[in-house]
Amino acid sequence: MKIILTNDDGFDHPGIKALFKELHEKHEVFLIGPDQNRSGFSSAITFLTPLRHKKYADNIFSLNGTPVDCVKVARNMLCPFEPEIVVSGINPGPNLGSDAILSGTVGAALDGRNLKYPSIAVSVASFEINDFSFAAKFVAKVLDNLDNLEIENFQILNINVPDHNEFPNPEIKITKTFFNEEEGEKNLDVSDRKNLEDGFISISPIKIDMHSNSQQQVVADWAKNL
Repeated sequence: MKIILTNDDGFDHPGIKALFKELHEKHEVFLIGPDQNRSGFSSAITFLTPLRHKKYADNIFSLNGTPVDCVKVARNMLCPFEPEIVVSGINPGPNLGSDAILSGTVGAALDGRNLKYPSIAVSVASFEINDFSFAAKFVAKVLDNLDNLEIENFQILNINVPDHNEFPNPEIKITKTFFNEEEGEKNLDVSDRKNLEDGFISISPIKIDMHSNSQQQVVADWAKNL
């Protein structure tokens, strides 16, 4: 598989290093990450400031931009092969619910949503994790099985892995993104947040859909009086 590997914590962060170590022998991997921590940059891109990259080794680069800048520069300029997927992470700390859209980890994955395979954003529950190897191995297993996944175009998989020290043998749950705590209990049992807290690996398919089809007629009727 031909992979663009990025993150929002910086190109030399232990999380992305663990992924590169796990993936590069079996796959073609192009690593490009921000030259400093860019957490919380969502899908932001850089304006007015020139983007500059630095090469550290074959297919390993940093960029003075956002995670989405990294994906765009890789796809349009630097990557020596046609990428099939973007893998973003591993992020220390979960990316759950409606907060996930604020994440640079998720934002970078979303920018690769039109490639051959659904992009992957991967995070671990702990903010203080030192060993990312378990999550990296899980991502490798996911990649090995993506050919068997029949999913609509323009999707990504948002994966959150529990702390391996607390939950050494987690099972997998396919979850929904938890948007609003005011919804109460009705969506809690299937939410990404609840299942991660209970020690499951949470996998949530995510897509961007800017259309609110159910409200088209409502707005059309309202607009008649304008």
